[in-house]
Amino acid sequence: MISHKVEPTKKKKTVPGLPSMFSSLPDEIIENILARVSRWKYPLLSLVSKRFHSLLSSMEIYKTRSQVGADETCVYVWLKLPDHPCASWFSLKPNKKRTKLKSKIGFKRDPSVMSVVPIPRSSTNSFPELYYTTTVGPEIYISGGPNPDPSSSVRIFDCRSHTWRDAPNMIVARENAETVLLDEKIYVMGGCDIDKYYANWIEVFDVKTESWTAFPGPGADEDDLRNNLRNNNSECYIVNVFEGKLYVAADEKEYSYDPKNGTWKLVRENSSFTTDSVYIWAKMGNVTYGCTDSGNLMWSGFENESIEWREIKGLEKLRKHPTRGLETGIDFGLVGFGGQLLVMWYPSLTKRRNTIWYAKISVESRRNGREVWGKVECVDALTFPVESCEGFGCVAASV
Repeated sequence: MISHKVEPTKKKKTVPGLPSMFSSLPDEIIENILARVSRWKYPLLSLVSKRFHSLLSSMEIYKTRSQVGADETCVYVWLKLPDHPCASWFSLKPNKKRTKLKSKIGFKRDPSVMSVVPIPRSSTNSFPELYYTTTVGPEIYISGGPNPDPSSSVRIFDCRSHTWRDAPNMIVARENAETVLLDEKIYVMGGCDIDKYYANWIEVFDVKTESWTAFPGPGADEDDLRNNLRNNNSECYIVNVFEGKLYVAADEKEYSYDPKNGTWKLVRENSSFTTDSVYIWAKMGNVTYGCTDSGNLMWSGFENESIEWREIKGLEKLRKHPTRGLETGIDFGLVGFGGQLLVMWYPSLTKRRNTIWYAKISVESRRNGREVWGKVECVDALTFPVESCEGFGCVAASV
């Protein structure tokens, strides 16, 4: 008789569940661990336990993210829809890796698929057309109103919670005012009646104290400059900030403003900014990059006490992209994203649909900093859940 020997069943080793592993740890350690995880995983992690949900819902987690250098760049795109008074907003979420990178457009496609995530209307029903915004960390500041609705209000959108709060009003009501950030202060310029408000032509908002101060613009004693501005023959533009100074172009001249002693200085009779104006720009590291009306990508250097804009070299092929060609009326957007430039464009005014193209561009300084060369890493398209739109804009925040 053959006997069958039955082996004893081996018990499987069990691995403690995630909640039980963390249950004995203090909140500070758990928070430090969760802070290093991509914020896109927070909605899923919040379902693990009530403790996780509480920690991930707190603003303290974002302070820790910043302290450990784990904050991420979050890109928002707004669309102006036909017959809608407020813009529709979307965030761009890096998604799974794409396997097929072949393309018929002469560039590699984006290896990381970016999905479009709508932001609820309840969070964005106060969003107008945001051509002029200032980002301070995880918050977007909107100063004044769009044309033709001047306003003195200042609204702050918190990208961590997608909620609004109001800042103290400006002294003057403005429309489409120029803004720039310098040393944790937001400079807001123009967009108001020059005769009534020239003494308050520029206002400064201190982010720490949440208070406003004001002072005149450049050329306060130059009658010709004021007359030209009054008659709309020229405009003032905030050109750039460099080494703690503000640079402004007005009436084809360029001025610098030193906040330390509150003085203006004429630094250039013919500003390089006024020709084919750089109308959008993004700061990345110590360099400011911009895009002209015709879609040329630029960078700003400093020469002879003034800002010098130069074209980024190596992007000739991108300018001939089939979605751009030689068409006019193309909208552009530009932000810094993960150490690269993210440039977006929407084809001509006659083809307003629901697709926005984008390119990720790495940049390299050459010739002892006198040239910047760009390399197009990928070109792809974003499709939005709308039938058509009349314009778009983009802004990035560190969250």
